Amino acid sequence: MDTENYQKILAELENKASLKQAIYRNTTEVFGLLKKQLYKIAVRLQNDYGQKDASVEIHFKENNKFEGELKFSGDMLMVSMHSNVFAFDPSHSIHQTSYMKNDESLSYCGTIYIHNFLADSIKYNRLADEGSLIARILVNKQMHFMVEGDGALDFLYQSMADNQVTEDKLMDIIERSILFCINSDLVLPPFADIKDVTLHQKQSMLAASGYPTSKNLGYQFKSEIDKNNNL
Repeated sequence: MDTENYQKILAELENKASLKQAIYRNTTEVFGLLKKQLYKIAVRLQNDYGQKDASVEIHFKENNKFEGELKFSGDMLMVSMHSNVFAFDPSHSIHQTSYMKNDESLSYCGTIYIHNFLADSIKYNRLADEGSLIARILVNKQMHFMVEGDGALDFLYQSMADNQVTEDKLMDIIERSILFCINSDLVLPPFADIKDVTLHQKQSMLAASGYPTSKNLGYQFKSEIDKNNNL
């Protein structure tokens, strides 16, 4: 005999489990479109810039279902999709929008990350090297999305209600991410910071083809800045 709790379980499966599966499928579709655009811009850049300087290597590679990478000269733009679906924190301002107030289920989203790594970090497997999260794309059940990121990517696609996924918008996000990578130079660390080194550290550096390296992007998401300011 069905109990009240069993009926609640069935209702929650319909409200949550099926919803999350639908969002996962949407995010997978968007990630496929994103990788398609990455391949297209790689081919276009190869054709337009390859004749000017053949030494600048440009190509896109799909590593697996959840990850791909665009290499352009010394930079690597890595895109990855999280396999889980998330809900916004209850204190997030997005819950105050009429779009979310009308349907709470719209606040559940899948996540696609865009990271910048040095190409040599990947080539030489320098595991101590640091990359930087440039942006993340959040996709809901209606194939609407928003972007949290740096510079223009922090406000251009801020409204999930107004942004439907299109190939043109994904290409714009990619182009802005590439420009961010190119304009973020590798900063030489202060001499004093690397002056003292143990023999073990030096041997590890030799094995990894150099000193641990990262771009000094000085980047924080707006939500992280707000959190730090409130501490």
